[in-house]
Amino acid sequence: KSKSVLPVIGFDMGGTSTDVSRYDGSYDLVYETQTAGITVQAPQLDINTVAAGGGSRLVIRNGVFYVGPESVGAHPGPVCYRKGGKLAVTDANL
Repeated sequence: KSKSVLPVIGFDMGGTSTDVSRYDGSYDLVYETQTAGITVQAPQLDINTVAAGGGSRLVIRNGVFYVGPESVGAHPGPVCYRKGGKLAVTDANL
């Protein structure tokens, strides 16, 4: 009896970026990527950065939200930490 594997999406929101991947019983691989303008030719998991992370600074200008590129850092952290930090994506998520 073969087990069917349901596809899943990997979601990793870090401090300054959000990365996504997928798995459907086998790993998606890529064999060439560019990082900081440098081409890397080696098998690697296909993980894509798609958005800002929870620690990315959130600023309101003329009633419009802007994100990053600055980070609020771990100390004091976002406003929701209640340590005098600056507004961040984590605050908007809450």
